[in-house]
Amino acid sequence: MVTIKKLKLKLKSGLLSELQSDTIFGHFAWRFKEYHDEKLNDFLEFFINDNPIFTISDGFFEKHFWDENREEVIDKVMYFPKPLKLTPPKFINNNKKERLINFIKQKERKGRTLITLEELNYFLRNDMENFEKSIEQPLTKPPKFEEDLRVSVEIDRNTLKSKEGNLFSYHPKYLDDDTFIVIYIKILNNEKFNEYECENILRDVFEIGYGKKKSSGYGQFEVLSFEDFNGFEESSEPNGFISLSHYLPSNNDKVNEGYYDINVKYGKFGEEKSNSHNPFKPPILLLKPGSCFLTDERKDFYGRVIKSVSDYHPNTIHNGIAFTLACRF
Repeated sequence: MVTIKKLKLKLKSGLLSELQSDTIFGHFAWRFKEYHDEKLNDFLEFFINDNPIFTISDGFFEKHFWDENREEVIDKVMYFPKPLKLTPPKFINNNKKERLINFIKQKERKGRTLITLEELNYFLRNDMENFEKSIEQPLTKPPKFEEDLRVSVEIDRNTLKSKEGNLFSYHPKYLDDDTFIVIYIKILNNEKFNEYECENILRDVFEIGYGKKKSSGYGQFEVLSFEDFNGFEESSEPNGFISLSHYLPSNNDKVNEGYYDINVKYGKFGEEKSNSHNPFKPPILLLKPGSCFLTDERKDFYGRVIKSVSDYHPNTIHNGIAFTLACRF
């Protein structure tokens, strides 16, 4: 039986890496190696052989809204990427005023990059009238990262003093106290998920540190909860799906038509492989969350794993299997 879990996180320090599904899975694999070194290849074989134990989404926002006295949380709003398949504008020969109003509404719809859970469920059920009416309204204080500037200096290992002219800068991202990160996990094989202690490993990914400069304290999270989530109202008669992950299509997905945006990733190996002769991955093209596809193949997951990503590290894989939700277009 397929179950969906919701992992809720509070950011405790600056974040220097994007919370993208394939990067999260890469961190998971390194932590898995610490738990079950001798079982890592067996674990990865499930994903390579098109039989994943779970799929995982990108990281999304959840924001708490308080009453006027900040004594009680009156609303908790979850946010998702706006679907990239929208109803095309209707060019009706109305009078000038109506055409201008329709143009402004269309522009407002295009300007929205986030939608709420309620709006996502409208889309999943193909209730496009309510969906489009809702996204014409601007979001109330939409969540976002705030960037800061940090400057560091390189230290000479011989003199233990700073090197002259070797300053470098970076831009960590922060969240306010009312905004949290949420990641969704679709468990496809509960027995193996529990056997491999996947929940504990996922918690460690964020408690130990995520992304760049985690050894310096960046990318630190507090895990607030890991619980069942039943809030998605997927179509009972789907003819396609929306991806909430960075997705790499497979021939087995039998996609007929797609509405998507791309992200070309120039990745780097982590942990001890970051110090190897060539720590860089070749460019990999993935499709962004919010991408929508029509298909005759109804599955609990879509996407594939790339094997032999690098000639220098031939056993390395890249996971492009996506967390998807069934839609009716």
